[in-house]
Amino acid sequence: MPLSQIGISYTTVLLALACAFVTSHRERRIWIMNAVFVSKSPIGVALGFVFIAWVPSLFASIDPVKSLEVWCRMAAYIALGAVLWSFLRGCPSCLKVCQIALIISAIFSVILIGVNFLGGSEYIRFLRFKEFTDGYPPVIMKHYASPATCLIPVLICIGSTISRRATIGCVIISLGFVGFIFLTESGSSLVGLIFGVYCATVVWMGRRNPKFTIFGMILLMLSLAGWFSWFAWFASLEPITVTLKQFKFDGNAPFTLDQHRELIWTFVVSKIPDALWTGYGIDAINKLQGAGQIIPIIEAELLPSHPHNWVFEILGETGVIGFLPFVGALGIAFYSVCRRAIAGSQAALASTALFGIYFGSGLTSFSFWASWWQLVFIILWAILGAMDGAENKRVDISKI
Repeated sequence: MPLSQIGISYTTVLLALACAFVTSHRERRIWIMNAVFVSKSPIGVALGFVFIAWVPSLFASIDPVKSLEVWCRMAAYIALGAVLWSFLRGCPSCLKVCQIALIISAIFSVILIGVNFLGGSEYIRFLRFKEFTDGYPPVIMKHYASPATCLIPVLICIGSTISRRATIGCVIISLGFVGFIFLTESGSSLVGLIFGVYCATVVWMGRRNPKFTIFGMILLMLSLAGWFSWFAWFASLEPITVTLKQFKFDGNAPFTLDQHRELIWTFVVSKIPDALWTGYGIDAINKLQGAGQIIPIIEAELLPSHPHNWVFEILGETGVIGFLPFVGALGIAFYSVCRRAIAGSQAALASTALFGIYFGSGLTSFSFWASWWQLVFIILWAILGAMDGAENKRVDISKI
């Protein structure tokens, strides 16, 4: 995961290789059975229901082939993540190797960041086996800022389970990643970091009194619901064609008032009512008529590739039928990690921060369906989940 800055495709290949090695292990039956068994848990059942609820959007899709491909791909990633979790949870020695490897690769990642920014170019192209071209690091490496942010709570949690020195080292590495966020001027990463800190803080306070967590999460949900309701009302005031004619680019506008995103979101919100129940198909909304319209002055498409907001994206592409079950499953998963975090689990506390960072960043950037972005969350959650259950005795469920 730390080396995804070299190339995001590496993440997919390495996860597949990891699971291939697991299936060649002498105890592979136990690991695979544990992964299957977890599908019967509340989270597993909720996720299964989500995939079923997304089926209508496949038939209503603008691009059925692509939607089906993304649907199958995401199911495969979750299955692979479950196998990885099962293996690491049942093999403490391998989990320890995984933790050490994550720290070492994170150190190497920070070194690569330093080389690129101090050198003023993208030297990591050599590691991608590509021809060297001069480039501006903040622009080229901006996509890696959010995955680096997701690593922060995981590294700190791993360090705290090893030793005091390891904790200090992981904190220093994390500070390097925070500095990287500001060097790239990645607004989505900063938003995610704020969400992550907020979620972890509210849950940590709940260890003294659960009412703090309940109040904090209700406040967060009401704030988000209020913002989305306000924007939906704002977008309905005038047609997008009128908005485009009145568009004037302000290069000094802060990230939260990014004008291009405002136009993207306005366009998507205006199209949602036309396919309210089933949506336009998974990862297909950018094929809507008018999505490729060029915005004057900034010379960018109205909807470049995705809505830059996972709420608008899932709602617009899977409709109400697919969106509500997804939010429900997300709520069940988040409640589960919050409950264990309040009970004292450090890995679960880190998971609450990971949830906040990932879904907070996704509110302003990245496609929810992007392979590399999904794997960031799935793999790191699998590692934290294995750490959370590492103290439990391994159970051979093949006898159950």
